[in-house]
Amino acid sequence: MSIIRHLLIYEPRLGGHHLTWLRYVTEDFLRAGLALTLAVDLRPDSRKLLDDKFADLADRLTIVSAYSKDKRYKGGSKMASLLLCLEESGAEEVFLTNFDEIASATLRRAAIGMMPPRTLRGKINGIYFRPRFMAECRTPGNIIKQAGFSRLSAKGWLNNIYLLDEYLLEKARNKWRRCNLNFLPDVWSGDYSHDRERARQELAVPAAKFVYLNYGIGTKRKGLHLIIKAMRNFKPSDNIFLLCAGKITSNELRAGVLELERKGLARVLNRYVTDTEEELCFSACDAVLLPYVRHFGSSGVLSRAAAAGKMVVASDEGLVARRVSEHDLGMLFNSGRASSLRETLILAARLNQSRMAKYKINTGNFASSCSRDKFSQALIQPFLCEDTAGNEICS
Repeated sequence: MSIIRHLLIYEPRLGGHHLTWLRYVTEDFLRAGLALTLAVDLRPDSRKLLDDKFADLADRLTIVSAYSKDKRYKGGSKMASLLLCLEESGAEEVFLTNFDEIASATLRRAAIGMMPPRTLRGKINGIYFRPRFMAECRTPGNIIKQAGFSRLSAKGWLNNIYLLDEYLLEKARNKWRRCNLNFLPDVWSGDYSHDRERARQELAVPAAKFVYLNYGIGTKRKGLHLIIKAMRNFKPSDNIFLLCAGKITSNELRAGVLELERKGLARVLNRYVTDTEEELCFSACDAVLLPYVRHFGSSGVLSRAAAAGKMVVASDEGLVARRVSEHDLGMLFNSGRASSLRETLILAARLNQSRMAKYKINTGNFASSCSRDKFSQALIQPFLCEDTAGNEICS
């Protein structure tokens, strides 16, 4: 049984991965026996997404708005909104499914001695997706944020903070001993074992091609421009084909992938992809592309690729590259270089069955480390192992 009984989960954004992670966290804390209040965006468009995702849990939740009637944050800022929602809910602590939402402003203010409201002291928990200052502190902004985090940690403002980088955790724990830092797997859930041929039929993807999947929001930061450059000189008679699934807002990038589609080199799903379509995409492909440019942190797409048993082709930088290399999950190319990506696409498509079988074993092992059960255990355990003063009570 958890030490606390009532938790406020604060998530003011419901786009992209935010809604999915909110669902995961909510399910797990309910299963642990906590009463929950969700502070979220209840404006019409977001409310529909929320209602669809949480219909089966609605009668077990209290839901309040993180925004005022004028569609601004309650109290005029995220921190003020968080505090007002905590007071309104009567919850004992707050959990931010994306601590990054308040991190930048809060850490900068703390660095110059401007601390959060006193009532939040020792009650702040959350998932910190991109704590750049923990990995490197060369820029003025990171130096300031590190100083702010150190001050918040030393003075006991932070409770359970979760990192998605297993390599960064030990270093961070040694530096910030007063903060309970924990590793949280970048979770996947769903069925990625659909029949490949049937999945290709449903998605109108050629049956005989070596299919690369580019999944998620299409941006230059995610390397979509590199994929376009790498593939534009391929011919329809070549073995390589692109399945591009996810919303592309850039006119330039959208035109680029649609040109590939016109040439018979790609199938483009330029829209929100349903959960079922996501499963089909990963089931239909032979390999998954992760050509991120200067990407910091984890990748949920890597976890899904592993769950589907598919090798990846990734940029040779950052956490993603380290995981791919150490767990032998696929091939790396020179980050930012379309020519290197093109060469790697050709090499991967020519791999023999024995090598592909080895990747399948390795990805399966990696997938088990970031399963739904492993995520749940990692999330809940810190709340079961502390007393109200934050002292560990587990043996």
